[in-house]
Amino acid sequence: MSATRILHRAANERTMHHLAAHPAVDVLEGDLWMRGGRLVAHHDRPLGALPLLLHKRGFSRVPGDLVTFRDLATLMQSGATLMVDLRSWFRDPTVDAARELVPLDDRSRIGVSCEAWPVADRLRAWMPDLHVVYSVRSRQQLDRYLVGRHNGSLPETAISVRHTLLTSARQMQELQQVAGRVSAWTVDDIDRAIELVEWGVDALISNQLHVLNSL
Repeated sequence: MSATRILHRAANERTMHHLAAHPAVDVLEGDLWMRGGRLVAHHDRPLGALPLLLHKRGFSRVPGDLVTFRDLATLMQSGATLMVDLRSWFRDPTVDAARELVPLDDRSRIGVSCEAWPVADRLRAWMPDLHVVYSVRSRQQLDRYLVGRHNGSLPETAISVRHTLLTSARQMQELQQVAGRVSAWTVDDIDRAIELVEWGVDALISNQLHVLNSL
């Protein structure tokens, strides 16, 4: 069974939006933050109200022409499918995200992944048709999800898992039984990508077109 192929960070950059039509790409992925009263797309964490972004190499200035959610809505109208990672830092983005998502006539072309799971739950309560995903970044989070599913404290919710936490086809099947869908991120090695697809992963996120093209 083939997996949905997702190009990591591509929605964050206007210069990459044309790749929505690439034959190896099914979905463009991006990161949404609240900044200056707007939902904007960029990968690195903002440093509060300062015009700076925090990343592994240190700091950089916030670009002057950030991709906005309005830009992404236009992209979807042209036929692109998106997965956006709704990021939380100094404030709860739920209300601001809902303000942008509710007016969309068709939400079938967008999924929302949340590092803060209560944000995903609130968005789903307001928009039952919205595809929401829990982002799983650590073994502790994965264990918490499994415990919550088994004791009934967490609803069935698709999960997007750091690929190093996925260790076998059996584990993949067990996760799919409780989550419905399992995505793996960020996979930039062809052999690892093929292994995960053979295990049955539902979607695979990569920075590399050649990895997606191998699937």
